[in-house]
Amino acid sequence: MPAFLGACSTSGSATPVADAGLDAAVTGLTLSLPCADTIDSVYGDPGALPATAGAIIRCAHDKDVDRAALESAERARVQAYVGAPFTSGARIFRVLYRTERGNDAKTPGYSSALVLVPDTPRAPSLPAIVVGHATFGQAKKCTPSQDTFPKDDASAAMIFPLVGAGYAVIVPDYAGYANYGAAGNPPSGYAASDDVAKSMLDAARALRVLLPQVSSKLVIVGHSQGGHTALSTAAKAAAYAPELSLSATVAYSPLWFSEATWAALLFVSASHPIADNTFATSVGLWYHYSHGELLDGPGHGLDPFAASKRADIKAFFDNVCLADNGDAVKKLGTFPIDLYDPAFASSVKAPAATGSDCAGDPVCATWIARYAADRPHLTGAAASAPLLVLYGMADDTITPDRATCGFERLRADMTNLSICVVPGQTHAGIVGNQSGYVNDWIANVALGGPAPAKCMLDDKALKDDAGAQVTCATPPPND
Repeated sequence: MPAFLGACSTSGSATPVADAGLDAAVTGLTLSLPCADTIDSVYGDPGALPATAGAIIRCAHDKDVDRAALESAERARVQAYVGAPFTSGARIFRVLYRTERGNDAKTPGYSSALVLVPDTPRAPSLPAIVVGHATFGQAKKCTPSQDTFPKDDASAAMIFPLVGAGYAVIVPDYAGYANYGAAGNPPSGYAASDDVAKSMLDAARALRVLLPQVSSKLVIVGHSQGGHTALSTAAKAAAYAPELSLSATVAYSPLWFSEATWAALLFVSASHPIADNTFATSVGLWYHYSHGELLDGPGHGLDPFAASKRADIKAFFDNVCLADNGDAVKKLGTFPIDLYDPAFASSVKAPAATGSDCAGDPVCATWIARYAADRPHLTGAAASAPLLVLYGMADDTITPDRATCGFERLRADMTNLSICVVPGQTHAGIVGNQSGYVNDWIANVALGGPAPAKCMLDDKALKDDAGAQVTCATPPPND
């Protein structure tokens, strides 16, 4: 049977980044904190939270990497960086900072993050570059900044070339990963726009606290799930962090189709067995469980699921990362609908898949509203600021028909959109292939540098097997 969404592909054959033992001084940049905490403390109990969003709670120095070692590692990856030579090495830190959760109570929260400080800054005043990570899984052991970024080719190819080009970068894990499972600390909401956007915007604030030379210009970058995060952050920036000025958004292969997709899968479950749809099935579990915990309260993450499956789904959520999700999710059932409470599935599947009315059903109304809220419209500065979307024609994770749904939505919002489509590039490969171009594009829109050559192809190059223009996949409708 055809897959509802393709399997996510990443490579784990990265070259490790070595510690080059640089001096403590950072040329041209001054840290506001000594960063003398331990790395382990960044991921533990934060204690009493500060009142100010973006305040740094812990800061630990990780390692220093010189320019040659940094560039060599990125060019040696399977999904390799192919851009211009690096101009900077990096000082690498881990921080824990104050944020706010994306629930009605606006619960105080905290997020861990990776920070990369250039030893040769690109400009005297740098934009705040915040990077949204792709899907790794929601469990504690999947925490992206705890060794995952250096090992994952696509993530490293997005992050390290930015600092190699002289930019200051912060990469939040999102609230819920650090001190995982503690009271009052629900897991990160998978593709929960309010939740992840606040973590991203408070990361920008934290970067500016750590590095006073970082300006109020905000540049947001993300890949896959992180592309969703980047676009959600752009949509929320003006309201949540009005002191920041959105300069640009970059989304590689963004997950910007309707979040009702995960419930629509239940509507067509019989033709989409779990064995052929491990990625989509896993994301449906991560999405519904995390939203229930975040928005409905502790223990309510299991409400959408079949009583006989709840213990196994809880174990899946708490222990399984993307790297090993395939075999794990196959053990849960034969079809996606097997995993869900029959009343929940009956309530949401048709409205999600067809756009039909909830007919007064409160469960349906709640979840349909959540799916819609997790693909917010881009308006105001979010629509007018330059937006670059990059997509590989060989992407079999977010397939061309699903990607087209996102392109159509961004055009409907009348965004300042440029789409760059690259033949032969996969979901992961597009990042290393285009991160050098992205560096130059950011320099142009945020620092006034020369504009790079326009990408040769856009989404009009996406054709189906008959040679016709690819159209948006359904279900669900592309509302």
